[in-house]
Amino acid sequence: MTRSDVEPDTILFGYRADVRSESAVSLTMPVRADQYDSMAGLLPLFEMNLPEGALRERLRLQFAKTIPEFDDLDLLQIVGTSQIGRLRYSLQESVEENVPTQDLTEILTHKGGADLFAHLLERFATYSGISGMQPKVLVREVEVPQKVTHHGATHIVKSFDPQQYPELAANEFICTRGAAAAGIDTPRVQLSDNRQFLVVDRFDLAADGTYLGIEDFCVLDGRRSHGRYDGSYEGIAKRMTDYVSPRALARAKEQFALMVVYSCTVGNGDAHLKNFSVIYRHPEDEVTLSPAYDIVSTLPYIAKDTLALELSGTREFPDRARLLKFVRQVTGKSGKAAQQLLDQVAPGIDVALQHADHYGRRHADAAEFAERIGEAMHAGLKRLRS
Repeated sequence: MTRSDVEPDTILFGYRADVRSESAVSLTMPVRADQYDSMAGLLPLFEMNLPEGALRERLRLQFAKTIPEFDDLDLLQIVGTSQIGRLRYSLQESVEENVPTQDLTEILTHKGGADLFAHLLERFATYSGISGMQPKVLVREVEVPQKVTHHGATHIVKSFDPQQYPELAANEFICTRGAAAAGIDTPRVQLSDNRQFLVVDRFDLAADGTYLGIEDFCVLDGRRSHGRYDGSYEGIAKRMTDYVSPRALARAKEQFALMVVYSCTVGNGDAHLKNFSVIYRHPEDEVTLSPAYDIVSTLPYIAKDTLALELSGTREFPDRARLLKFVRQVTGKSGKAAQQLLDQVAPGIDVALQHADHYGRRHADAAEFAERIGEAMHAGLKRLRS
């Protein structure tokens, strides 16, 4: 990957002559003799994991003296050795991934808040090739069973702005637990005792210590990250048929339908293109739909929020008829089978409501949040059943 000599804003990428097809960097970029031309900035795949929000600002300040106005390629160079997915970036011929270790128990039992996350940012910012506007870093657990030689990041640690998004870590914890109860594949999530952090297991880390390839639907759609809110859920389903392996497609369609219905029911207005992805060992191996992630209810913060993408031509939260039509269109199921899949979501919402109620009762200062997320979910259940 290099800058164009003619147009500095254009980034070029080309494969060496000896690269095998299974070593392609992306499902959208097969091995070929010609170079790939970004036209302006990075190609979508290379931009996918660039830090955003608080993490990007932290890196900007850290490198302000050495790289006064760094662009996306400079940023990729900074965080390139530790990324979500299987790709790594370095100016060297080989990449040595050696993320510092972190005792997760320290995070989960910490009594303070912002002070610890400031420390985590200082230690892990340059090892955190991960996108998203909320504060987050990639860390390496001190001891990883059966991975004694593993030196890469094993977990995502998320924080939030308590003034703008109170109880956001609990919000994602509650919604993710409910999604799992609805039969949706999700990563393991742990909420810290002080409710300031969410620790998420990396689902792109295989049991043998290797990282799996991940590509979100911005990449698969040929869009850069700023286009995450363009498109529709039907469009994602259509794009899945282009990339998910045939033998995995039926399950992927069911899982995706469940993800969208559940997301609509909890009141998630931020389920955009980057929050859905596919996963694989290499581009010629089986490609499946990734587990669901970044699931939150946005209605407690934005009372009149809408869907992140269009569904049936509108961004209004859907009623049962629209959801049933969507399930039928995506899965090919009809009649009773489609309704059964749709009704699979309600028990998951009930579990999420139980978690929210327990959370509000246990933490008096979070009672208002618990009430608001409960109202959003009850309203979603009403839409689901009407």
